[in-house]
Parts: sequence; C-alpha cells; structure tokens
Amino acid sequence: MIKQLRPYQVEVLSKLRQRLKQTTHPLLVNASVGSGKSLILAELLLLIERAGWRALCLTMNSTLIQQNAETYNLQGGHAGIYCAGLGAKDAGHAVIFGSPHSVAQGIRNKNEISEQPFRLIVVDEAHNINPSDNDTMYMRIMNHYGLQAQTEGYSYRVVGLTGTPYRGKGISIVGHDQYFKEEVCNISTSWLIEQGFLTPPRFGLTHVDGIDFSHVRVDSMGKFKHKELEEVLAKNERLTGEIMRELVSIIEGGRQGAFVFASTRKHCIECAKSLPDGQWAIVTGDTPHEERKKILRDAKNGHIKYLISVGCLNVGVDIPNYDVCCWVRPTESLVLYTQGIGRVLRLHPEKTEAIILDWAGNLERHGDIDDPIINTALAPQEGQEEDFCIPCYDCNTLNKVTTRRCIGVIEKKRCDHYFEFKECPACQTPNDIVSRECRSCEAELIDPNAKLKPIVQTYTLDVSHSEFWIMKHTKTQTPIINCRYITNDADVFECYFTNTEKAKNVFYAKFVRSQIENASDYYLGLANIERMNTMLAKGVKSPSQLVCNKDDYGKYQVIKKVFDKTV
Repeated sequence: MIKQLRPYQVEVLSKLRQRLKQTTHPLLVNASVGSGKSLILAELLLLIERAGWRALCLTMNSTLIQQNAETYNLQGGHAGIYCAGLGAKDAGHAVIFGSPHSVAQGIRNKNEISEQPFRLIVVDEAHNINPSDNDTMYMRIMNHYGLQAQTEGYSYRVVGLTGTPYRGKGISIVGHDQYFKEEVCNISTSWLIEQGFLTPPRFGLTHVDGIDFSHVRVDSMGKFKHKELEEVLAKNERLTGEIMRELVSIIEGGRQGAFVFASTRKHCIECAKSLPDGQWAIVTGDTPHEERKKILRDAKNGHIKYLISVGCLNVGVDIPNYDVCCWVRPTESLVLYTQGIGRVLRLHPEKTEAIILDWAGNLERHGDIDDPIINTALAPQEGQEEDFCIPCYDCNTLNKVTTRRCIGVIEKKRCDHYFEFKECPACQTPNDIVSRECRSCEAELIDPNAKLKPIVQTYTLDVSHSEFWIMKHTKTQTPIINCRYITNDADVFECYFTNTEKAKNVFYAKFVRSQIENASDYYLGLANIERMNTMLAKGVKSPSQLVCNKDDYGKYQVIKKVFDKTV
C-alpha cells in the first residue's frame, strides 16, 4: 500500500530536486528519528528509476537495508539488494540497496556491481562516512563511482540522510571543509514533537543508584576499555539486579516495553537474571538475521517486554509500542546515545510519553551538546521538580539543578552560561567539566600525562559533627562560608568564597547543591550575606563520611562527601 507523504516530506523532496539540479556537491538531509527518512529516501529513488537512470542506496545495518527496500517496493519501485548478510547480490535492478562492505568488496573483485553507472548514491545514516580517510569503505565507493562518472562523462550526485549530523562529541559533518557541503533541511526532534509526530521524552527518576563508570578509560580508538568495564560490572553485580528489578516495577506499573542497553555480552546475561522468565530476549551482533526478526516481531506484538542488547538495536528497529529506554552502559558516542533514545519516541496509540532511564551517567557525560534530544532531557519537566530549578543569569531560562550549561537559546544559539565549568588555561574560555579540548582554541584541557602520575592515597573519615558559619570578605563585603567537620581522626576544614562568578559556581556545585534542602532557592543570592545566613539557619545536611587526601603539609583535603541514604 502506497503511503501518502506528509507536507514537510513533500517540501524536503522539492528542495532536494531543486538543489540536485543546481549543484554537484554532496547534500545532507538532517531528519530525526520518526521523520520518515525511509519514505523520503524511497520517493527520491523513484525519481531516478522513472527517469531511466540507476541509483545505489548504502546502509550499514542489514535490517535497515531490508526495511528501506521494502518501503521502496511498497511505494511502487523495483529494488535489488546487494548485501552478503541478507544472502543477496543483485546488481541488475535500476535501484540497488546495499551494504558498504559488500559493495566495496564487489568493487575490489571487479564484480558486476563495480561497473554500474549510478547517477545517484544515497547514504542512510550518513554520519558513518569518514571523509578524512580515503581508504574507508564509504570513501572507496564514492571515489570509485565518482571517477567512473567523470571518465564516462555522465553526472553523479550524493545525498546523505541522518538524524545525528555529527561525529564524535558533536562535530558537525556539514561545512565547507566537510564531505557534505550543504544541509538541505533540518527536521528536528523538537519540531516533530511539537507537531505531534513524535512522543515527548521524559527522563525518569528512580530510587536505585546508577553504576559509576566514571573511572573507566577509553582506548586509542575512543572506546571504553572492555576489561575495565568488566571490572566495574563485576563489582556491581548486585546493583545490576536492583536496577533490573526497579525497571520491572516501572514496566508492570503500566508501561509497554523497554530497550535495555547493556555494557557487554556478559552484562546482558546478568541483566536477564532479574527479569521475568519468558518476557526478555537478548540481541547481539551475532544473533542470526532470522532469529533477530522473530525476536523483534515478538516484541512488536507485546510477547517480549524487555529487549536487551549490546552494540545493536540503535538503528533499523521499529517497535513503536516500546516506551522505556534503559541505559546500563556508558557510551562515549553521542550518536549512539541519541539514536538509542530515539527508539522509544515513535508514536503509538497506547503511549503518551517515552521514559528514559539512565543508570550509566550518559546525560552528564554528553550534557554540553546542542542536540535537541539531549536539551529536551536536560530541561525541567512541567509540574516536576518545581523546587529544584535554577534560572540562568543571562537568559532567565529555568534549568535543572544538575545542569552544567544553560539549555536556553539566545538569537538561535545555545546560551553560553555555565553553572559548572573549567577554564581554558590558554584563552580563559569556560568549558564543560568533562571536555578534553577547549571549544574555542582547541587547547588540551586534560593532562595527557595524568595517567602516568602516581596514585594519591585517600583516607575515609567518619564525621561525628559539623559546624558552619559565615565571615565577610573585607573588600567585596560578600560572604565567605566556612565548614568544620569533626571526624574520628582530625578536624577537616573547607572554605568557600562568593566574590566572583566562578567562586559562586564552585560554592553552589560543591556545597549548596548537595548539602542544602531546596538548593535552587538560594542560587541567585549566593553573594548576599543575609540570604546565606538564612540558608544556614534552616539547616545544613552533614556528611556521614569524608573521602580525603593530604596536602604537602599533611592537612586533609576533601575529595568527596558521603551522605547517609536515609537522610
């Protein structure tokens, strides 16, 4: 059955047709999950087939290849598939849907696919193209067919589609020095939600602590080290069980189903142990294609409530009834993170919102990114956390107390105010606290030799009593907050200034946020002595333990404060 295009899809196709006639450089369609990329793609390729030309559509994922080909056929096209994973090597149709690996191999072996005069190459999930290396599969394919078109004298175009138009930590794939020179349109997640084409996401709050992956390092390829992940998970086996039991209570409370993104294959099994028998399935890269299809079909029909995966199910999966996304793995890839969240944003009659449960700290890891899904997640939800929101000094936008950079927009650009930051030593630009390079001058912010330094000994001290008092800064008349923690070994002191913007942010992040009830009420009054006296008078939460190291003079320096969970 032929699907009718939405108005914005018609507009996208019109712009594409116009620009393809006017320019030869690669074009990008920035279209979020749920925008109907496969339908846009199908209608574009139909134009080529009806004109009597040939086209190639490349996709990394075999399931997505099959889905795109099926959509194309339903729209009236006649598709061929060139993908070893699907057991097909058809190069005879006008429009071919293939995997870059199979096509690149066909070119290398000088098979029939290598000689086809493709007028258009479409790349779905185009952020996978790495233009800096001509030896990659995508670039070998582009260069081969580009040279062939030039030699034989026919025109040749490239169009990419993606909902995540960046590589790494938010580096755009569009620009004069990038492979894609022009973005034809931007169908954003936030716009689709506003128009009713996607389900609004909401980050859920639970009573179970997340797994601390903060000390897991990345390797030379930018991936988290597998051995260190396994070590963290081995120490948190009980916590994984608690998280899964919490997830079960959420699903049984009226939710339809959950994607569970685990850290390793062993972790997938660990997650499954605490889920109801017969209601879960594990999908990995080794799961056979037909078995995977059956599992996804059972999930779509409601027979499977929990889909556990590692390294897959981020794309090419359409299970609109699922309404919970559960992260128990850290991901260094913003692309994977937003794609995973996007799995639960599709519309379904029985869901009104999508719940994102992040037990791996990914939101904080990727918080300083201009991505609509991330910014939606960072924004305070209506009617929730009313006492835990802070206004931005610059744009007055309300932010969650955990936000490090304001989510507001000023003149179509992300607000530049930071609540927590580290300053670049070269140009003094504020940067997110986990940034490795300055966003302004690209100076290195993390000492590359830090891992070579000796491990500093730490001490855990039990706190029996705490005292807090205020002094006045002699020059600025702003408050100085003093803390004394009486422990089983010695008195430990802290002192916070509020005479500069940076000092106030440090004070708020390290003291107010964790030790003051309704902390956000005091954010705008940190430099006011009367306001700070009122704050201390209403009570300060005392830590039960301090984790410290010692300075060169043998005095304790606080690294971390531990609070009783019952407080």
